[in-house]
Amino acid sequence: MLRAGLMAVLGLLVPPVEATFHFMQIEQVIGGVNGDTAAQAIQLRMRTSAQNQVSQARIYAWDANGANPVLIINFAQNVPNATTGDRVLIGTPAFVAMTSPNAVANFMMTNPIPVSYLAAGSLTFEDDFETVYWRLSWGGAGYTGSTLGDSTNDNDPGFGLAEFGPPFAGPLPSTTLQALRFSGAANALSTSNAADYSLTAEAAVFRNNARNNFTVVAPEPILGDIDGDGDVDLDDYVRCVGCLAGPGELMRPAECSESDFMACDIEPDGDVDVSDFAELSLLTSP
Repeated sequence: MLRAGLMAVLGLLVPPVEATFHFMQIEQVIGGVNGDTAAQAIQLRMRTSAQNQVSQARIYAWDANGANPVLIINFAQNVPNATTGDRVLIGTPAFVAMTSPNAVANFMMTNPIPVSYLAAGSLTFEDDFETVYWRLSWGGAGYTGSTLGDSTNDNDPGFGLAEFGPPFAGPLPSTTLQALRFSGAANALSTSNAADYSLTAEAAVFRNNARNNFTVVAPEPILGDIDGDGDVDLDDYVRCVGCLAGPGELMRPAECSESDFMACDIEPDGDVDVSDFAELSLLTSP
């Protein structure tokens, strides 16, 4: 009886841990890979255990003025793993294709972050009643919108007086293999985006809720795609015409850039001639 009574008292003093989603960081974001802004991903990290009930949450993107919100995703279901530090990975199909191994995202973005928001903007992780539990803003002085959020994940007792500001100084990365990443531990509170976030030193590594890692990689170049638009067509022929060497000439013409010359020398044998054009015709996209 004494043991039962003691346990009852402890039960009143220590409330049970309830599954929720409030203690969450926007841990890592990439706005594009090697200039392909269709390849985007957002990685959330749980600041404590039992934060997997994300079906009650959503993510918005905001422009440089903190206006014109775009719904990135409204989570339709929860995720299974829920220990401190577990992640939730949201991506686009183009991002999946630019990871090794190909990423298995927990959710696909309903809408990507608009390209016009990459220079300066903001992401909010919030509940369905518009309570912002984490905000990541970037663009330095170019971002003039709100930096406020709920005090759940912030150590500012003044609630909003300095919360999540100032923004990260640079744009959201989209031209390399790097991502913008929270540098603190899983259980860390926010101080400011400028202090808390930095670019990954190398190619970013993303992690899903199944605890699998995916490294961002550069896409393999397409043989014969001289202009880099993803296919081999008439435009590539035109680029290579300017690289044709004269009779007996192995030197590239002055009007042909070194990169074009190397790309048009498809055989390769040190010059650009009719044999290369014959190869180019075989590579032409349907």
